[in-house]
Amino acid sequence: MSTADEIVNRRLAIDLAPCDERVSIFTSIKRFFLDRKRVHLQIRAFLKLTLADARSSKATYALNFLAVFFVVFFCVVMMSTLFNLPVLFLRLGEAKDGQNDLVITPGGEIKSAASFNYSVIEDIFPETDTSRGYHAPRIKFTSEIINFATCEGVENPTDLWLDKDGKVCPDGCIYDKCNAGLVRQILLAINQEKEYRMGFGSQWKAPEIGKGEVILSKSVAIAANDTKVGDTVLLYVDVGTVLREVFRHVHISSRKRKPTIMPMKVVGIVSSDTTKFNVEDFVVMNYNYTLESVAEGLDPNVASWDREAIANMDPRCCATTVHFNMNPNVRVDMYKSTDYEVIRRRVSSWVSSIVYPLGFNQLSVDTPIIGFLHSVRFFSLFVGLIVSLILLGLAFLSLILIYSLLNLSVERRIHETGIRRMIGFSRENLVLMLLTNVYFFTIPAWIAGLVVGQLAYLGLRTIISDLIYVKLPVLIPGSSIGWATFAGLSLPLIGAIFPLLSLLSNNLSEALSTTRGRNVGVKYKIVRASDANRINYRLLFIGFAFAIFGFLLYYFFPIAMVQMQLNLLFIIFFGILIGMLTGLVMLALNFECVLQTCVLYLFFFWEKYAVFNAVHKFLTSHRRRNRKTTMIYAFSLGFTIFIAIAFQVQLKSFHYGTQQEMGAEVTITLDTFDLIGLGKMALYIRQSIPEVKEITYVARSIILNLPIQNVTLSSPGRYSVVETNGLRAVPPNYLEVLNKEFLHVYKYDKLSGQYSISGSLYTGPRNRVIISTSAYNALHCESIEDPILLVTALIKNYSIHLAKKIRFYIKPSAVLSSISQVSMSDFKNTNIDLLASYPVAARFTGIDFLGIRGIAVESVSLRIPNPKDVIPVSLEMKKYLRHNGLEKSNVRDDATVLTYLALADRTIGFFFTFTEIVTLLICFSSLFGSMSANVLESSKEIGIYRCIGMTKPQIYRIFIWEAFVLVIVGSIMGVIIGMIVGYSMQLQNHLFTQLHLPFSFPYVQLIIVFGTAVGAAVAASFGPVSFLMRLPSITHILRRIL
Repeated sequence: MSTADEIVNRRLAIDLAPCDERVSIFTSIKRFFLDRKRVHLQIRAFLKLTLADARSSKATYALNFLAVFFVVFFCVVMMSTLFNLPVLFLRLGEAKDGQNDLVITPGGEIKSAASFNYSVIEDIFPETDTSRGYHAPRIKFTSEIINFATCEGVENPTDLWLDKDGKVCPDGCIYDKCNAGLVRQILLAINQEKEYRMGFGSQWKAPEIGKGEVILSKSVAIAANDTKVGDTVLLYVDVGTVLREVFRHVHISSRKRKPTIMPMKVVGIVSSDTTKFNVEDFVVMNYNYTLESVAEGLDPNVASWDREAIANMDPRCCATTVHFNMNPNVRVDMYKSTDYEVIRRRVSSWVSSIVYPLGFNQLSVDTPIIGFLHSVRFFSLFVGLIVSLILLGLAFLSLILIYSLLNLSVERRIHETGIRRMIGFSRENLVLMLLTNVYFFTIPAWIAGLVVGQLAYLGLRTIISDLIYVKLPVLIPGSSIGWATFAGLSLPLIGAIFPLLSLLSNNLSEALSTTRGRNVGVKYKIVRASDANRINYRLLFIGFAFAIFGFLLYYFFPIAMVQMQLNLLFIIFFGILIGMLTGLVMLALNFECVLQTCVLYLFFFWEKYAVFNAVHKFLTSHRRRNRKTTMIYAFSLGFTIFIAIAFQVQLKSFHYGTQQEMGAEVTITLDTFDLIGLGKMALYIRQSIPEVKEITYVARSIILNLPIQNVTLSSPGRYSVVETNGLRAVPPNYLEVLNKEFLHVYKYDKLSGQYSISGSLYTGPRNRVIISTSAYNALHCESIEDPILLVTALIKNYSIHLAKKIRFYIKPSAVLSSISQVSMSDFKNTNIDLLASYPVAARFTGIDFLGIRGIAVESVSLRIPNPKDVIPVSLEMKKYLRHNGLEKSNVRDDATVLTYLALADRTIGFFFTFTEIVTLLICFSSLFGSMSANVLESSKEIGIYRCIGMTKPQIYRIFIWEAFVLVIVGSIMGVIIGMIVGYSMQLQNHLFTQLHLPFSFPYVQLIIVFGTAVGAAVAASFGPVSFLMRLPSITHILRRIL
């Protein structure tokens, strides 16, 4: 009864629709549930069939599972951990310039003030302000320190103010009564509690500082007679300038010098920490007890009530600097971007909210982290794009792998599909069956990818936290789960489109044939005249894709150039390079047969003719399937090598740019320095620092410190004029000492060849200079002997901008394309420098009676052959500069730069190694699937070979050699393509940076690829062949075509 009712209801649900104009709601609901029930039953049946297929083809199921698993796992790991790589540049900036976002000092209209009132800042930005309430004051003194134990016969520190006759020394008698010399260092008064709250020096470990206590850096402790914890030290400080406002309020007569001698107990000795202090030699005291310690150490002539007044004053009134940090809870997120412009806008908005309420016209503002990020903005942007491109590349490779494996699965089940079509399977049934098969491995792989990704994330979380000091959440973020789910569930669906079309287009008679193998050596296609009227969807899609690409390039490239959106510009360039890589892969596939033949003869010329010929025949018959594997190898290895070369190019570009800017291992930049001070420094270096082998220097441009408006070059007829950065004076050994790796000479005269390029400025005729290639070409010079007119605009009246132009007839002694330290280029419209001897530079200024001592020295360069001596020499020079009062100076050493680059190289290198392993696994999966299909579909040929007497080892060798040829050919294509695209990017980088970089050949990647070729060939072929060889008889092998 129920069966009859069910039949009637079914017919009712079907027959009512075409007859009635309107179908009742009840009929629509009934039809929906009936269709849903039928589909549910079909899915259950398909699941049973899919489960049986998975049990019979475990390797195929495992490959499909791993393909989706890698996509999900990599998305989870990448988006959860590696997208925190921008924080690495934040940490590098903190290591170089301190863990501090904003530093304000008196400036503008109150530039002459030595300090300001910190209490006003506390009132405007209280600690309850979650955005701007993280700040701390500091007082900075230049002081001298000595261990009190070295002052023999002095029991009380106050006795150091009195001479032998008991009279008060105006500046103290500490130099006379203490045997050891005083060590100059920086005294910093800090508020530990506030700085800890704002995260300023979060990794700095030191004991709490009380009244009368200090902490020393190790270098200061060693220099101060090996001071230990618990010793008493004396701080000799001139506080007259820094605490000028304090003395004015207590009405003490203000002399220029106001020394104080403060006895302090050492409670800690710590290593130098650049994240908290930007100096190597420092002494730290408590900010709250600064004025009390200063008052107690003043000379005895200061009245007791004045001492008490100073001690009772609020130390907040005399802060020399105030340091602001963003809220520690959101600070890292503010810097978590590879686009410098995005970070700059965020920080600028925050800085403006602080500076404007305080009065921007009264402050000097410094954002050290932003300054560092600006110097690495191209490298940071490149790293972010590389991470995104690798995600896209691996997703594309996984998509091709899934498509290849599904296509192989469809090809291997052609006979089964034909039988199912014979028993009544419709097209819809076949589609649903294939989708069931796809998601039978997709859903478990998605779940496993999320679970394993979470476990891997927990391990990487600890490593990343220790590396960049970022607290990551325990669970993977929701965005990572979302993107991993989207990629894991959508890529198999996209990859199933073409196998589905192939499944539906199979010829039924050929699918049911069991008398011949599946290998086809000849393909033919019959084209009818009526086919010409059909739409070619392939050409339609290609044309549509190229049209969209051209429109996007035509529209967005000018936008990126006009608005200077470097991120968009880099995306366009990388998109073009990826298109170039894809085009080269498609082009290389046309040479696949030639390369296969060459590799076959090159590696297996020794093989027996039967095996050699069989390998050649199988390569021909399996060409269509093998082409997918070759394409995957070529594209993936080309992409990997391109990324590796591109990263090395950017890393070397950053390194070379820094080295070119420095010119030597140690470079000292000075604000006010002349040749007299240089002579004293050179004498000290020669006597005390034997590790320095050579010294050179360069003068500041005459435009910067002399009344000169500009310096221009022009042709004799003034047809062409070139603006310059000015004229710099150099010594005879200048180019001989600097790094010659960056010296590229375009032309030079005979004297330069006889002596040296910079030495010829002193030995040749008068008015000889060194110019840039860009200026030489812009002036249309045909020979180095062509005359050039140098025009100096000497300012006569600043108020009315009156300048007198003085002209000199010059000839270049050399033309340079690039050089260290100064600007030389072979590109037009680039600011360039002119180099001359000191006498010529003094004469070209046009200033009467100006000697060479009136030309300021800008930087001093030291060449140090042994890299181990770089850091000690750098530290020694910093001490020399401090002891001689040269505080406005900067010492840069090559070792520090190498340390930062090594950290970036290790971090990102680990990521590239992981990516290469995943890429090789994807390639191996494709190779294994192809070789499995090749072996099983060639079972009839294998059976015939066995019948005519071919041995099992020979059968093994046939397919192992075939796999080896596939891997080697794909690897050769990939290596050549990756090198071409990588070299193209290096040429582009040369245009941006104007650096002549050596090409970075990917030796490591090449060794890994070719080293794994044999192993991959054996592993991919041995299993399927051994499966056939283990069958009971040759008859069973011949029947495997089913």
